[in-house]
Amino acid sequence: MEFQLATPGQRFLAALIDGLVVTVAVLAASAINSSLGTVVNLLGLGYQLTKDAIPQLGGQSIGKKAMKIKVVKEDTGEMITGDWGTSIIRYVSLLIPFFNIIDALMVFSGDRRRFGDKWAKTVVVQE
Repeated sequence: MEFQLATPGQRFLAALIDGLVVTVAVLAASAINSSLGTVVNLLGLGYQLTKDAIPQLGGQSIGKKAMKIKVVKEDTGEMITGDWGTSIIRYVSLLIPFFNIIDALMVFSGDRRRFGDKWAKTVVVQE
């Protein structure tokens, strides 16, 4: 399949936007009530793990929507909407300390795929 790959800049800005969304939500909830902050923290982690599979978002994280990029399966070109396992596999590599830095830098390689993308057999492409 032929795809127009997302640029490293698009991917970085999408991740930054998603991180800001979660951070603002957690800080706001914590300021209101510490118990609520804990719940929102857990929801934030859930969002990070599954953000590209959430049907209500059309299979794109808020950051990816803003940057007009999406995650697709490398063999079919289908978005991973509702495919929770694939979304989680993509993100796991970013949870590993130090390895996550190397993984994130992989978007500068020729195929612009992180280890998480390779493990989940996905590609991040432009809309």
